Amino acid sequence: MKRKLSQSKRRFTVIINYLSLLLALALFYFGKQQGWSGLVTGAEIMILAIALISFIYLHIGTGLWSLVHAKAERLDEREIQITRDSLHHAYGIFAVLALVVVFLNALSIGGGESFDMLIFASLLYTAHTLPSSIIAWKEREV
Repeated sequence: MKRKLSQSKRRFTVIINYLSLLLALALFYFGKQQGWSGLVTGAEIMILAIALISFIYLHIGTGLWSLVHAKAERLDEREIQITRDSLHHAYGIFAVLALVVVFLNALSIGGGESFDMLIFASLLYTAHTLPSSIIAWKEREV
């Protein structure tokens, strides 16, 4: 069952989803460097829960995940155009984002000798959610 959300609620949820992802990453590296106290661990779990709930609420609940991952044969002309445009914008943004992350990683660890799996997973998540996030942000009705 698809949930109807207003454009402002979808935009708010997009912001919450990506902010929680960034906060979870920052807190993870803080905990890794400073130690995993009960407070840090609890905050990490809470932030990850917010990220998961916002993902389910926005991407799964509205059907946007299914839309951008559907085969073109299953979509009408309007849906094909919307998904095509969102993919075009998303991967342009993603290419720049990925290059910035790789560059910052190389600077932070002295020559980029290793690339953390958590950063890779976060980029993979972003690549898969960015198209539906763009639709959620731009379209009046989904």
